[in-house]
Amino acid sequence: MEANEYVKQGSKAKAAKVAMTVAFGLAASKESFGFLTGSLSILSSAVDSILDIAASFFNFIAIKKAEEPADTGHQYGHGKYEAMATFIQSIIVFASGLFILLSAWNKFIHNKHPEVSSAGFVVMGISIAATVFLTIYLRYVAKKEKSSVLEADAMHYSIDLYTNIGILAALLIIKLTGWTVIDSIVAAIVAVYIMFSAVKLSLQVSKQLLDSSIEEDAYNKLLKVLDSFGSYHLDFHRLRTRSAGNEIFIDMHLTLCRKLTLDEVHQITDVIENAISKEIPRADITIHPEPCHHTDNDHGECNSSRIRKGLKKLQN
Repeated sequence: MEANEYVKQGSKAKAAKVAMTVAFGLAASKESFGFLTGSLSILSSAVDSILDIAASFFNFIAIKKAEEPADTGHQYGHGKYEAMATFIQSIIVFASGLFILLSAWNKFIHNKHPEVSSAGFVVMGISIAATVFLTIYLRYVAKKEKSSVLEADAMHYSIDLYTNIGILAALLIIKLTGWTVIDSIVAAIVAVYIMFSAVKLSLQVSKQLLDSSIEEDAYNKLLKVLDSFGSYHLDFHRLRTRSAGNEIFIDMHLTLCRKLTLDEVHQITDVIENAISKEIPRADITIHPEPCHHTDNDHGECNSSRIRKGLKKLQN
């Protein structure tokens, strides 16, 4: 693996460390304010932040494991550790949303409402600001590095963000209008959104665990590259693709002129592999060449001299 690839992967581990650091700061501040003010709601939010630390640490371990190179026991690498961690995270996120929904129903039935205090506004405001930064940062790195586990981590922290915004909005409305039921309504809306997002994420990452084909956009790029080298091969078949973490695996059979030398066949496959790698970064490509059944005079379908001239142009 090249050095710049290690740098890219290191940014994912760095993002997980930032998540743990921010979560630790939030947990410490909430716990301090909770003990000082005696607010049970703030203390319970601190416990949630402690769970966030544990989740981010789990993701950090998964990322480090996924970065390990292939070995005798895992010859295709460890990329699926990241996908597996994402799937587990999606289950945790769904369970969190379900818990919020049940809590909202319990509050509605028993007519419970949160305490309105200045300390609550201050702590929730600080928490929202820090979580907004963390969520944006994690989503940026997740999109840049195509990391499903960081996307799941961002979703996990977005639960805190939406919940805290909902709490602030509910506190403000209760203080202005005295309409306590709004707390349950806001919580239920947030919970449904969280559960929907968790299901969407689990379906998305399950494609990696089940070795589904790569995304349509990447697949179309692959076909375009193969078509652009149509003058060097007769056809391609048994084209198979899958992804694991941020790695993509591609293998195919390529029919080439039987009169080409082994060295020339190797040159053609190398050129095609390099072209695919430029369009689809992190692609692990395997091409199995097969000899054609034509001769130089068969309808012009196979012309070794023309292909050799084309190879010389590519080399120059």
